[in-house]
Amino acid sequence: MTDNTPQFVDDLRTAAPAYFEELQKLEPTAVIDLFEVRLTQAINNVDETLYYHPGTNDLTANIVFNGKTYPAVPVEMTGLETSGKGIIARPTLKVANANGAISSLIIQQNYNPLKAQVVRIRTFKKFLDAANFSGGNATADPAAKTEEVWYIDRVAGENLQFVEFELTAKLDLTNLELPRRQVTEFCPWRYRGTECGYVAKRYFQVDDIEISKAEMQALASINSLTFDQAVDKFDVCGKRVSSCRLRYPDNEGKNDVTIPYGGFLGSRVQA
Repeated sequence: MTDNTPQFVDDLRTAAPAYFEELQKLEPTAVIDLFEVRLTQAINNVDETLYYHPGTNDLTANIVFNGKTYPAVPVEMTGLETSGKGIIARPTLKVANANGAISSLIIQQNYNPLKAQVVRIRTFKKFLDAANFSGGNATADPAAKTEEVWYIDRVAGENLQFVEFELTAKLDLTNLELPRRQVTEFCPWRYRGTECGYVAKRYFQVDDIEISKAEMQALASINSLTFDQAVDKFDVCGKRVSSCRLRYPDNEGKNDVTIPYGGFLGSRVQA
């Protein structure tokens, strides 16, 4: 699962055949959960990745996997249950706050954990790097893993023992719209902007009533404006498909050119 987008089992088996072979055994080796909190300069004001493993299965020392060292830190992810009702899970990630280590990071002015990517990696003990074993490990395999990707939506709790982050799928991030364009009946493009592309010397009121050049000159004179200033003020698009058709009368249905209308026809919610 990547960004909480399900993949077919056959696809996953192809990507990590050794992992699934071990998973289907009656007595597989110990399951290992590893966590990465990935912060980027663009979103979190810092380029840094925090590595953790919960220290379960009697593995209380640091773990090396795929060349990365995961310190043993009390960490727990809960609330991963899925629902057939279409509800997106919002799991929580608890990280030990020993000596206020996590709190001290959060309060730094240039350190913003929100929307940071949290990756849960699951593998088996037999696939860990050879560095974890005194005699090496002939079955080490960094590709034998599955990954789940979540994002920090908010700090749900903080005390001397732990800091709790509420996670969400990418589709459910606060203030994130997918698709990025909001579905609405009105055109979102800036009038006479790049997407709109209207440059003709015809002018209209917001209710689609045309303003002649002489009327526009009169409006400029009455309001002590230049002609161009009057156009900026009084030439207003109604953002309706009818407004677009008035401005592009030769497009729709002709010459295989459509009107550059950015809204969604038929999207009005009926009462």
